[in-house]
Amino acid sequence: MKSTKIDWCDCTVNPVVGCPNGCKYCYARKINTRFKWIENWNEPQFFEERIKEFSCKTPKSVFIDSMSDIGTWKDEWLIKVLDAIKKNNQHWYLALTKTDVRLLTQKIMSHHKKGELPPKLFIGKSITTQEQADLISDNIELTDFLSIEPILERIDMRRTMITTQTVIIGAETGNRKGKVIPKKEWIDDIVTIADMYKIKVFMKESLRRIMGEDFRQDWLPWKN
Repeated sequence: MKSTKIDWCDCTVNPVVGCPNGCKYCYARKINTRFKWIENWNEPQFFEERIKEFSCKTPKSVFIDSMSDIGTWKDEWLIKVLDAIKKNNQHWYLALTKTDVRLLTQKIMSHHKKGELPPKLFIGKSITTQEQADLISDNIELTDFLSIEPILERIDMRRTMITTQTVIIGAETGNRKGKVIPKKEWIDDIVTIADMYKIKVFMKESLRRIMGEDFRQDWLPWKN
């Protein structure tokens, strides 16, 4: 398992590399361009040998798709990773998707015993804009955590029924032309609504300078 600078997890294991979503700000695509793990970023590839890393005995919070989107994985890849998770339940497993959470959870439950989600697998929905926030209102109840990173504009979460456990918020990093620097009031708005629904708020280090004394990292359900 690789240690990571992602401050809401302990490490990453990426059995799949590549993503067809085409996000302009994608840091993972830039890393792949540098290290050239796969030739075509838009055509994800499965590295089955990497799931052996789950056998590490020390409990960790493991982000399993920092170089992909679990919602775009082929079914056979997903099944193999789920089987490995079942065998190694000492960890907490985290995954993010921009795809339909309802369809993803149905796939996972159809494979897991008793038609349930693995208890230590946390599915997060990734959004960056108001349009994306509005689209998840129908299935937010299936989302364990919401990742608003990078936040690209002011987002009014009152339009979305928040029943998720945790909201992670972060600013865009890197030097992309057109990079968005979030305003403090954007974050304050989200925190106000999250507190109204008793949702945990975890701000990434990229927001520390912007938020000042209001910087906040609540306890995460998958951290020791």
